Amino acid sequence: MSRNAACPCGSGLKYKRCCLAADERAERALRYDDEVARRMQDWSSRELSDEIGLALEEFTGSDRTMDEAELQIFATWFHNDREVGAGGTPAERYSARSDLPADERAAAARIASAALRVHRVLAVEPGSALLLEDIVCGARVRARSTNVSRDAVRWDILIGRVMSGDPPTLWGPTRFLEPSDEPDLIAEFERLVGGEVLAAGDGASRVFREHALELMRFRPPSWDVEPSFFTLEGGPIVDGCAVWSLQDPLRAQERFCALGRLAPADPLEMDITAPRARLVAGRPDLPTGALVFETTASDSLDTISIATLRLEGEQLLAEAMSEERLDQAIEIVAEDFGELVKLHHREVVPIEQALAEWRQAPSGVSPPSDLPPAEERRLSAEFMSERMRRWLDEPHPQLGGNTPRDAAAGARRDDLIRLVRGIENGVDRARRSGQPRADVTWMRDELGLEDDLAA
Repeated sequence: MSRNAACPCGSGLKYKRCCLAADERAERALRYDDEVARRMQDWSSRELSDEIGLALEEFTGSDRTMDEAELQIFATWFHNDREVGAGGTPAERYSARSDLPADERAAAARIASAALRVHRVLAVEPGSALLLEDIVCGARVRARSTNVSRDAVRWDILIGRVMSGDPPTLWGPTRFLEPSDEPDLIAEFERLVGGEVLAAGDGASRVFREHALELMRFRPPSWDVEPSFFTLEGGPIVDGCAVWSLQDPLRAQERFCALGRLAPADPLEMDITAPRARLVAGRPDLPTGALVFETTASDSLDTISIATLRLEGEQLLAEAMSEERLDQAIEIVAEDFGELVKLHHREVVPIEQALAEWRQAPSGVSPPSDLPPAEERRLSAEFMSERMRRWLDEPHPQLGGNTPRDAAAGARRDDLIRLVRGIENGVDRARRSGQPRADVTWMRDELGLEDDLAA
């Protein structure tokens, strides 16, 4: 940062006249801590080589191969969490050496006390600091971080260590989980502690130390679930197609234009639609990893296109994204066109097979958009913003079938808070990467969640 730039703390002063000196002191302290950590590792390599061998066996098994990330996890776990045979962790034993200078002993003690915890990211100052909340005890701390703060966004779940100091800093490797992973992480912690998280009290520190390696390697079950694809009403997505031959092409085209209210110059294409509310109301519970797709009709998010009909030469074609929708389209065509058409082909291809064939095809690329990139991003953002407003009044499986608006005043309020955090987390991440994003700044007030989320 330029010395003459406005200070990021918001004081209105230039950086050189405000936080520069404090930041330089913090950087010097961090470099000194790194030097002490390197000397600590050199010492443990000489004095605790047998313990390192046992720890490597425990960490990697007989293979003993690690990438850079695993090496960082191992080094921090070995020094901060794994007690050696003579008692204490290597970091605690190093910090207790009487031959160390006072400043190095103090730095080593701070390193030794940097315990693994699970935090919720409440706010981010990219390139500077994070405001963290301990998920177990609720304590908050503003931790200085140059690198991790560039990757984190609000409501991330951060597994890592905060080292005391002026200011406190992140120490060692960190892991990020999404807000939706929090229930699985809490369930794993409760399995390890043998009880509820909030009842763990002082025992939480013991569990974090004893199971630090498991927590740093924790993989939410949802990560291993293959995504599955569904329509708005809960039908598995397919590539569905039906073809009719025209028994009387001229009358069939007249009938088609009348049903579609098409002008003479319009393409011979129309949608079969249904009210969004009716489709959503009948949706069953979907499996973990389910992704729901929808195609709106015209400019209304309240109307969903369930099938597209198109006249091509002497054929009528229907395309639908579920088998149920295709059958509905076939029934509608039979009722509306009668003897003017004759069904001679119906095909349903599972979406997984269709995607595999598309990827293998030489021309398997998405068609270019006719819109300039800026206009496409603007329209996407507007669509997503409007879509989120309708989300408030739709039943949600993670809310027991309640709508978000109903859940805000009921027993599923905590589940709703987690969902809203996940939405805000995704919006912030999209903003960081320059992707289209919904405007959800109004959502907290609309649902009456401002105090809960702030807490």
